[in-house]
Amino acid sequence: MAGFAENVRCLTYHQDNAKSKPNEDACDYMITSHGDFIFAVADGVSRSVYGDPDRPWSALPAAEKFCRLVCSSISLLGYSLQEAFAYANLWIADINEKKGIIPDTVDYLGLDYLCCEAVAGKIERGIPRRFSYGYIGDCGVLVYDKNLLPVFLSDNQVGILEQFRDGFTFNNKSDQRFFWRRQLRNHPGERYMTYGALTGEKAALAYVKTGSIDLEADDTAILFSDGIYPFLFDHQFRYIVTSLLQNHSGEKIIQRTMTSYINRACKKLQEEHVGNLDDDKTFIAFAVVN
Repeated sequence: MAGFAENVRCLTYHQDNAKSKPNEDACDYMITSHGDFIFAVADGVSRSVYGDPDRPWSALPAAEKFCRLVCSSISLLGYSLQEAFAYANLWIADINEKKGIIPDTVDYLGLDYLCCEAVAGKIERGIPRRFSYGYIGDCGVLVYDKNLLPVFLSDNQVGILEQFRDGFTFNNKSDQRFFWRRQLRNHPGERYMTYGALTGEKAALAYVKTGSIDLEADDTAILFSDGIYPFLFDHQFRYIVTSLLQNHSGEKIIQRTMTSYINRACKKLQEEHVGNLDDDKTFIAFAVVN
C-alpha cells in the first residue's frame, strides 16, 4: 500500500451564489495519520433575514463546524460516519444555544436554528477501493465510471418535498417558511413525508443515510451541495471534472475552467427552465488511480 496517498487525486470547487445573501457552503478534506482520506461538504440552510450584524443570520458557522468536526472526529477519535454526524450535530446545538436559539425560543422564522444539510465520505488506506459515505438532505454523492456513466447517485431527500410544498397555497412567504421548517423538518415519526437537517436536534440523525460502494479503476466520485445538482446530468460537467483530476490541474485552472463551464451551462439550463441555478455551488471530487 506504499504510495496510496499519491494515487488519490482530489479537487475542490466553490462558487458564490447570485442572490443577495452570504455564501453558506463549506467543504474540507484531509489525509489522516494512517493515510485515510476524509471528505466533507455542507450547505448552511438559508435563514429569513440577512444584513443585521447584531443577529446570527448566516448559517455558515453550522456548515463550517460540520466539515471541521467530521474530519477531526473520524481522524482523531476513530468515529464512524454515523458517529461523526452525531458529534457535529451536538456542536451545532451548542452554536445555537450560544445564540439563544433553543427549543423554548425557536420561532422557525427570524429566530430559526442555524443548521445545514451535509455529506461526508472516506476511503481507507487498507481498503482503497471502498468508498464509505453519509448524507442528509439535498447534499449528496455521485459516482460515475470511465465512460461518464452513473454508477451511484444519492437520493435527494428535500427536492421532492419542495415540489409538494410549492403546490400548497400560503398567505405569504412567512407562512410557507414556517410550514416548511416547523411542520416538515426533523419529524421522523410522522406518517407523512418529512426531511432532515442538522439543527442540533437529536431527531435530525434519523435522516442520516450511510452506505458504501466499491470503486473500480477510473471511477470518479463527487460530493456536492445542492447548487451543483442541476449540472450532474450534463456529460460535459463529468468530462471536465475527470479531465481536471487526470491532469493534476492546479487550483487556478480548476476555478477558471469550472466557472467558465458553469456560466455557459447556466444559460443553457435557464432556457430549459431548470431551477436552482443561482445558488452556492460547492463540490469535492476524487478518483483513486492505479
